Amino acid sequence: MIKNIFSGMQKNVGEFLKPLPLHPNHITILSALLAASGAYFVFEKNIFGILLIFLSFACDGLDGAVARAKNLSSSFGAYLDGMSDRLVEFFALLPLLFDATLMLPSLLLLFFGTCMTSFSKAYASHRGVMDADAAAKMKTILPRTERVISIFIALIFFVLGYLQYAHYLLWLLAALSIISFIYLQIEACKKKDNK
Repeated sequence: MIKNIFSGMQKNVGEFLKPLPLHPNHITILSALLAASGAYFVFEKNIFGILLIFLSFACDGLDGAVARAKNLSSSFGAYLDGMSDRLVEFFALLPLLFDATLMLPSLLLLFFGTCMTSFSKAYASHRGVMDADAAAKMKTILPRTERVISIFIALIFFVLGYLQYAHYLLWLLAALSIISFIYLQIEACKKKDNK
């Protein structure tokens, strides 16, 4: 839902950045590096870490827009983007893991749901349960854009010292990500029955 709001903006930003001598894969790699740096600062409870992670999430939305604007979309770029997405989410959650042991169960479940949701789509396509376009278009209860924004809000709570709010939000995200994973399994089974 939120992704639809940003898609028009992404196209405009992609066209704006098109003249820069920057390959979309470089933006993807920069996204992961910014997230890793941001994780360190968030762990130190430094608000600068929030800015770095925000820039990381922004780069994640720009790499595809620049690739489309420069006509450089590729299978490898899509692969690199998907791998970077998982790394960025891992680095965003990492400082919470080391500092707030009460959050460990919710963090583990959230990361499991995050990874398995993405893996479910990719593996359904890989194994021929559905074609790649159908797998990519499968809707989830907690799409990545909404999940990333919510994780970002949890990090803000964490840095500002509102651990209880971060804790509640992470449990909600964990539950929704697990439900998304289960939902995708049900949808994949329906597609299998139709083949």
